[in-house]
Amino acid sequence: MLLAIGRDSAHFCIMSAQTSYIEGNTMKPMRLRVPREEAPDFADDLTAWASSSGVDPRLTIANEPGMTTNLSSPILYLVYVSESFFEQFPEWRMYIEQ
Repeated sequence: MLLAIGRDSAHFCIMSAQTSYIEGNTMKPMRLRVPREEAPDFADDLTAWASSSGVDPRLTIANEPGMTTNLSSPILYLVYVSESFFEQFPEWRMYIEQ
């Protein structure tokens, strides 16, 4: 089981990443490693997609063992999105981590 940390306003919460249902399919969270300088744009695009699709992507920051505090390191996000997110915002596809 993978634990993830999510932040909403000033509150932190720990949640387990589990499967989700999107467009009738069981989905596991996708891992995207996004450069920190692009993180605000990623969040904006994810919000726009969520608004138009009606899907809560449950954006979380992955808690990695030995995670660095280096401010230049990319951020590992876990998100529940369908292919339609990458069709609408293809620039994020290159950050998918296998």
